[in-house]
Amino acid sequence: MEEYDYTPGGRRLTKHAARRLVDRYVDVDDVIDNFSQRFAQDDGAQVFVKRRKANGYDVVIADSAGIVTVLVNVSKREIHNLARNYGWR
Repeated sequence: MEEYDYTPGGRRLTKHAARRLVDRYVDVDDVIDNFSQRFAQDDGAQVFVKRRKANGYDVVIADSAGIVTVLVNVSKREIHNLARNYGWR
């Protein structure tokens, strides 16, 4: 049986997300619980975006496997590009 890491709030992290969190810090539970914007991705994943400063956002992407990945301090322009490329709506 495969073991998973979890956020303090009990959300399951995929191996990729756990590796991403080693390199950069984001409070995954806070982003999901207090998002500024929420999108659905073309593949069914949920995208949670939380504003952290004037032009910086933290992004958490989750699907049925758990938290897939996290992005930290993404610009508004990068958000628009991600939305276009991944079909966020």
